[in-house]
Amino acid sequence: LYGRLAVEKAIEELLSRFDIFLMDRFHNWQDPQRGMLVFDESSYQTAARVWIDKFRKTGTRLGIPKNIADIPYFASSADTRLLQVADFVAHAVFRLYEHRDPTMIRTLLKRFHTKQGILHGLVHLGRPSDCDCPRCHGRQSPPGFGPWVPDATACR
Repeated sequence: LYGRLAVEKAIEELLSRFDIFLMDRFHNWQDPQRGMLVFDESSYQTAARVWIDKFRKTGTRLGIPKNIADIPYFASSADTRLLQVADFVAHAVFRLYEHRDPTMIRTLLKRFHTKQGILHGLVHLGRPSDCDCPRCHGRQSPPGFGPWVPDATACR
């Protein structure tokens, strides 16, 4: 996926997975949180608002999100440290998938949403059937991150 379609799919997955994470917090710990979406300013800002509004009304491939408190907000990553953290995590995922370099993500993977040893906080769209990335490996033989992240025990 590239361009607008890739951004739309990424926003759909982010919205869905965030909503599921918040539902799990409520069901497991009776913690009734609502989430906010804050994005880095970009040329997709207007389109992102339209996509999110559509997903909130008609649903995503995983259902209608119910735990998002407000409209999406946009800010410059230079103005907020939380967007800088998000940029760091996104870059770590990029390094892993584009270069199979787990250096940056190794210590972060344990913080991704998991349930019963299965990694849910990392999504791999359009994956081949023989993929051994951390997300796919974790589905095939949980728990674990597979051969892409050597010494996976250090992550747990």
